[in-house]
This record gives sequence, C-alpha cells and structure tokens, in this order.
Amino acid sequence: MNLDHIWKKVQKDDDTTAFGFLYHLFFSGMCQYASQLTGDRHVAEEVVQDIFLKVWNKRKDIVSRDGSIKKYLFRLTHNQCIDLLRKHHTRKESFIQLLPSDDWVRISETYGFDELLIEQLEGKETVEKIQHVVKQLPVQCREIFMKSRFEYKSNEEIATEMNLSENTVKTQIYRAIKKIKEHFYVYLLIFFPFL
Repeated sequence: MNLDHIWKKVQKDDDTTAFGFLYHLFFSGMCQYASQLTGDRHVAEEVVQDIFLKVWNKRKDIVSRDGSIKKYLFRLTHNQCIDLLRKHHTRKESFIQLLPSDDWVRISETYGFDELLIEQLEGKETVEKIQHVVKQLPVQCREIFMKSRFEYKSNEEIATEMNLSENTVKTQIYRAIKKIKEHFYVYLLIFFPFL
C-alpha cells in the first residue's frame, strides 16, 4: 500500500474512496494522539474531524514538505491541539484577571472552574456589561486594552504600534482591568453571593 499514491488520487482525481481509506486508516491514531494532548477524547475527535474536513476542502493546495501524508496529518493534529489549548488557556486567563485570585479559588472550590462557568460568564449580558465598561474607558486606555485582550498583542507590540513605552501600556491595561473589576464585581456578587 503506497500512501503517497493514494494521496495523489485524492488530490488530483478527487477520489472520495481513497480519502475514505486515509480517513479510516489514520482517524483512530490521530484521535489517540489528540486525546493525549488535550486530555479529552470528545474534543480530540472533534479536532480530528475538523482536520479531515479542512484537508478535503484544501486538498488541491496541500503540499507536504517531506512528501508523507501521514506526517502531514499528525503535524496538523499537533498544531490544532496546541492552538486549541492556547485559546482555552487565554480564555480562562481573561476571566481569571477580572477578579482577585482569592475569589477565583472560592469559585473553583465551590463550583469548579470549567467550560460551563466560562459560558455563564460569557453570556450575552456579561459580555454587554464588559463592553459597556470598556466603552467608558479613556480613548488611549480603551485602545490599548482592546489590542491586548481582543487582538492578543503583546505589550511590546502595542508600545511599538502606538509609539508608547511598555510601562505606559502596562499601566493602561492595569487601569482598564481595575475599572472592569469594579463594575464586574458587583455583577458577580449576584451570581456568587459568598464572595
């Protein structure tokens, strides 16, 4: 069985049978690898399903540097899982910064810090409240905060882009978070009265 030959049939002839063969050959192994990286079998399966969908949709444009479709698929699996973990970490960190650490410890111990809690906090009302507070920030503070938290730019990138010192950027981000905490804290007291 020559995998490169099978891949060429997929790429050049749009051969769905050959693609199905590759899918069945690698799906289980890719899921196992993704599961090791993410720690969640269901998430791993979703990642691998997405990979195969993307590979099929972009099959004509894919060029594997080393010529191995197997290495290419596993490299994609690795990269997708790492991206997912980064996004999850960033998402969690964004909420953790909104409250003092002692409060997050109490929330975690009582409710657990999981995706459900994040989804509740990301609810439409919460997002609208945060956006309202952000709109009230001074222009420069708001712009710096948006670049930092929503465009995921580093302090150095923001400082260079806005022709400011890094300390100014750090101070403005600190002020923005402090202002959001002041408004957001009252809102969280409604949901978590033990704070």
